[in-house]
Amino acid sequence: MKPRKNAIEQRLGGAQAAPGEQAAYGAQDADAQQDPEFDALVDELAGLIGEGKLPGGFDLKNAVSDPALVALMQQYGAAAGIRIYAAEKKAEAAEQSAMQRASAEVQKRAMLPRSSRGGNATAGSPNYRSMSSEAFRELLQQMKKTARDGGRTRL
Repeated sequence: MKPRKNAIEQRLGGAQAAPGEQAAYGAQDADAQQDPEFDALVDELAGLIGEGKLPGGFDLKNAVSDPALVALMQQYGAAAGIRIYAAEKKAEAAEQSAMQRASAEVQKRAMLPRSSRGGNATAGSPNYRSMSSEAFRELLQQMKKTARDGGRTRL
């Protein structure tokens, strides 16, 4: 089956039109090559429209131009194909919205003032309780040497 947007629009327009107008659509469609699978799909689609079973906010006029919708309808049937297509479009819109929100958050954070002091992490102080006796003796020797040289030692 070939994606035929105009034929789908004509057939669906004919399904919603008055009986006299349906004859005009039928005359236009008589010139087109007959495809029973396409006809069954369009009939099922017209039935869904008549019963009001299309998903809320679904724009059929724009959707019929997308070959992905036609492929989904061929594979799963009109009702399931439309629901899958609508769910995919909502997911794409949600992903775009999330990306835009994240981008806006990054831009907002980039405008915050930053510290001009880099590397402000302090060195950890030695833990004298867990220090080995040998390391403690070395530390005491270093402190005594500093004191002899006239320096101050801070603990």
